[in-house]
Amino acid sequence: MAVTIMRSVRPSPQWQDTLIRLRRGNRVVVDVEGVWSPDMRNQIVWCGADGVYRHPAGSDYLLPGTNVGAVVARIGDGRPFAVGSRHDFVVADDGVLFLAMNENPAYNCQAGQVMAQVIIFDEP
Repeated sequence: MAVTIMRSVRPSPQWQDTLIRLRRGNRVVVDVEGVWSPDMRNQIVWCGADGVYRHPAGSDYLLPGTNVGAVVARIGDGRPFAVGSRHDFVVADDGVLFLAMNENPAYNCQAGQVMAQVIIFDEP
């Protein structure tokens, strides 16, 4: 059996609590649609959940090496990982799912929003 939950994600480097509790062994598929704009300092750039094409984030972003503006996630206090427009994974540890924009926490001029569809499958 599977459960589908929709969540709006603000364009912010602050971790947003989805209120979705995941259990170890759950298979989870996250599909994300919409456009948003990261703070590019001197220009306006709109992108989707995969972030700004060929513009990897520096060390001062939530997930260095992943495109600026991409959707990123973490489970509980775990390590962040890239979600982008679609991510299919098996949960390693119990915890609540958090989502955010891969952005520099010191920047605060973002716009738009994306919608994340989270599909949770029971353990096999």
